[in-house]
Amino acid sequence: MSKSDLDGSTLAGIRVVDVGDRLATAWCSRLLADYGADVVLVESDRGHQARRFPPFDGCGQSLMARYVLANKKSVGREAADPLIDVADVIVTGLGDGARLFEQNQNAVVCAITPYGQTGELKDYLGNDLTAYARSGWAHCNGLLGRPPLKGSGYQASYQVGTLAFGGVVAALIEKFATDGFGQLIDISEWETLVSTSSPAPLRYQYSDFLWQRRRAPVNMNEGPVPVKDGYFALPLSRPAFWVKAMQLLGLPDLAGDEDLQQPGIRPKHATRFAKRVADAMSSWTRMDLFAALGAERVIAGPVLRMDEMADNPQFEARGFLRAPSGSNVRFPGPFASTTESVWELRHEMPKPRSSEVEFAPRQSIAVQAVRSGGQGKGPLSGFRGLVLTQAWAGTYATQMLALLGADVVQVEVRSRLDSWRGSYRNPIPRNLANTDTARHAWNCSPLYNSVNLNKRCVTIDLSKPEGKDLFTELLPHFDFVAENFSPRVMNKLGIGYDALKTIKPDIVFASLSAYGATGPWANVPGIGGTIEPSSGMSALLGYEGEQPQNSGQMYPDPVAGLCGFAAIALALLHRDRTGEGQYIDLSMQEANFLFIGDAWMEYEINGHVRGPQGNRHPLYAPHAIYPSSGDDKWVAIAAETEL
Repeated sequence: MSKSDLDGSTLAGIRVVDVGDRLATAWCSRLLADYGADVVLVESDRGHQARRFPPFDGCGQSLMARYVLANKKSVGREAADPLIDVADVIVTGLGDGARLFEQNQNAVVCAITPYGQTGELKDYLGNDLTAYARSGWAHCNGLLGRPPLKGSGYQASYQVGTLAFGGVVAALIEKFATDGFGQLIDISEWETLVSTSSPAPLRYQYSDFLWQRRRAPVNMNEGPVPVKDGYFALPLSRPAFWVKAMQLLGLPDLAGDEDLQQPGIRPKHATRFAKRVADAMSSWTRMDLFAALGAERVIAGPVLRMDEMADNPQFEARGFLRAPSGSNVRFPGPFASTTESVWELRHEMPKPRSSEVEFAPRQSIAVQAVRSGGQGKGPLSGFRGLVLTQAWAGTYATQMLALLGADVVQVEVRSRLDSWRGSYRNPIPRNLANTDTARHAWNCSPLYNSVNLNKRCVTIDLSKPEGKDLFTELLPHFDFVAENFSPRVMNKLGIGYDALKTIKPDIVFASLSAYGATGPWANVPGIGGTIEPSSGMSALLGYEGEQPQNSGQMYPDPVAGLCGFAAIALALLHRDRTGEGQYIDLSMQEANFLFIGDAWMEYEINGHVRGPQGNRHPLYAPHAIYPSSGDDKWVAIAAETEL
């Protein structure tokens, strides 16, 4: 099949029926529709639950629904069975995955429930609040002595929906490659959030370190602090960043303090620097400080509100905000810019049960590409990835591919360890001290080990000619490359996409960076702690009516990782269908903005700038985290019905 046969859309001809009534199912099928699938939403007489979520536009339509139900058709339940019988993909959130798969064994059935379809919790109810509470994410969000916080808005649902989308794409790859039956995908919302928070529980297992909420007042290393016209995050995760920032702020004595230069030691000495740094920062505006620090390549992030995202220069340069045909309402664009996998927002949400649908006959889809090999088990078995990912976002993306069967080889260099491995001088974590396999501290880091499962590793120094030669010799034996350096690094090394595609024209090349490879902020460095404020997320997280906060872990990293996994899986499916490789340019800022798209719609349509909401829900009450017996023990309670 050629690209023209796909009409530019990777999922063209894929017939999807969404019978779920969860936000996660709606987001999964919305993503499938965005990449060309024909998606039909099955609704009851009450309509999808998203239609009841405030706020509403001037016509009484839910803004959340307008966001997650766009690009779909809608039918009543009486029309569902004939469509289910011939669908390629069925998405459900009703606990009926096994029954639906029995009804259509040619389909990929994706069942999303709070705790999965097996196990002792399978019949328990759950939502975003309880997923955050039970997974451990809430425990590290907020302030000590006050209730833990769930993520802003509907973060759990967006995480799960994105993971489900990637899982469906991977299952379609296997289905088309084997010309076989479909399969049942069982996704637990709780397990998804445990996966995205995995560094924290593994760190506890290794060393009894408990990731805690922060103490008030928060200093600039822990989250946003006040500046002249708002709030600003300055994490200073490397000694050089500290020195440059303190010099810029006119604090040379702090710049030269060797204890304060070390990010691991600095928190113990907050009384020596926190107030002085806060006072110095207070005379700066956010964007002036961002520009000055960026010129020194110091990682920093201004807290931006929804009204400021509307004319964000990086968004404007990349054309990220886009209106569907016949509408003047701008929606967030794709989770990654791609050269071949076309994203298109064709129309806004349908009226409930308003569509007449008859699916086209099922297509026979032949695989055009030849895979490099590999002995993994899973839907991505046979694919090989040569990856230069490090820290969290990129490594999490490639770990998901490895867990689904891809043979992923991580490229590292001895002279500069991955920051998540730690230092050669680090001790082995105490709970591993008597473990036979714990021989080297750099292989015993809970951070590194939490995001590099199922991979192999090779050390290559790409700064040397022989290292570059070895890399290019290996390339023809691989299907995809992934990296999360700043955009100029790979080209500077001579192994950017343009160079590599001359060696292997069908290579899939994924670049994950803070702000993307183009635009005025392309070369501005960033990490999760600065992307959270600059993407608009921090402005929404915190106690209701109070100042913005960052999450307890670097939340934008797993968000970008989920989106990177989905983008690479989609590109591999496109390659299977057309034989074409492609370039993926993923901006962490854009990927994270997708996960607060409902807050954007509230501003774009109603002109209202949302602030921190705490654990409150706009429709359900009670909906909060309450103190329980014991030290720092809490219970999440959400009542979605009167019964």
